Amino acid sequence: MVVIGALLALYGPVVPALRDSFGLSEPTAGLALAAQSLGAVVGVVGFHSVHHRIGNRALLASSYLTMLAGTLVFGLVGVWPLMLAGAAVTGLGLGGVDFAISRLFLIGLGSRGPALVNVAHGCFGLGTVLAPAVIAAAGPAHYGPVFVALGLLSLIPLACMRGIRARPTPAELSPAAPAGDRRTGERRLPVVLAGFVAVYLLHFAVQSGIGNWEPTHLHALGHSVTSATAATSAYWLAMTVGRFLVAPLARRWSPATIVTASCALMTVSVLLVMVPGMTPWAYAAAGLCIGPIFPNGLNWLNRSAPASGSAMAYVIAAAMLGSVAFPPALGAAIEEYGVGSLPVMLSGLCLTTVVISAALAGRLRGTRQQTAAHPATPSPQATRTTTTVGTTATQEKGAS
Repeated sequence: MVVIGALLALYGPVVPALRDSFGLSEPTAGLALAAQSLGAVVGVVGFHSVHHRIGNRALLASSYLTMLAGTLVFGLVGVWPLMLAGAAVTGLGLGGVDFAISRLFLIGLGSRGPALVNVAHGCFGLGTVLAPAVIAAAGPAHYGPVFVALGLLSLIPLACMRGIRARPTPAELSPAAPAGDRRTGERRLPVVLAGFVAVYLLHFAVQSGIGNWEPTHLHALGHSVTSATAATSAYWLAMTVGRFLVAPLARRWSPATIVTASCALMTVSVLLVMVPGMTPWAYAAAGLCIGPIFPNGLNWLNRSAPASGSAMAYVIAAAMLGSVAFPPALGAAIEEYGVGSLPVMLSGLCLTTVVISAALAGRLRGTRQQTAAHPATPSPQATRTTTTVGTTATQEKGAS
């Protein structure tokens, strides 16, 4: 998870070097991140579609090897079109790793899953913080060896996969609901899934919007380039800290409470961005509140809709799509209306997110009582594998 976080954060700092090396415009140099992000969307959906057929170990191994191949191409080739292809291949593997680890942690680790998925995504956040520091130390012109080194780090989890069992997959561990409950769930699932997709799309729009445009906003307010960059690093660090802080609470508080409260506090923090003198601190507070939404939203989804089905893949893909689509849209609006419009647009996205999350919580409030009244019948595969889940859980932890 540290590696995929670092890969997502590397492209911004190396844009000047790419621009100078290949004579590219700023938007063209930024296509590398877009290619990787779009590849990640395809990777999530694609690796999900083959998970049941190839098993847990092959899913993780193929994802890491794909990511390794892409980073080697990007770091070594030196031909811009091929580098874009390498970035897309890196994204394919990155999406597979993110999906596989999130899914296996939530379903394969039992009651420890909610806390450990927060830790896993906290490690992702560490990568986003460390990568710019590594580029700053090595120099943007030396981006090639940095990408190669990150790719080679994928060999570490590959070497640890002997402890991961190929079976059972999460789909084979899912309980079989009674026919009546299944029909009710099938009618409810599209609305529930649409709600989760909207929450993830919008909160990632806020997350990536701040990460991309906070330096520009602070610089326009009179902050130096150095202080604006430091404030943005503080924002990413706060997001990482938020995930680690919530990890011990994930077993005591419901994921719906954590996600809804985080969305509300994110909204308050972004509104405070418009208060003179509060802007850098408010952005950092927003990062602290944004951090818990992704991992705990997956836990909430796992309890509300079968994470062993397609729901988790669609939601993670929506999050990645939000990080691709919204920063350019915000940039176009900033160009039209000025950078002062950024907090207003972010506030609108935040308010929409908190309204949808609150509505989703209200709609799903009765789910636990309904489940208690009509307990699910374990599937034959789940019954056969009950005794193996405990031993598999510890071994699957090696996925990250």
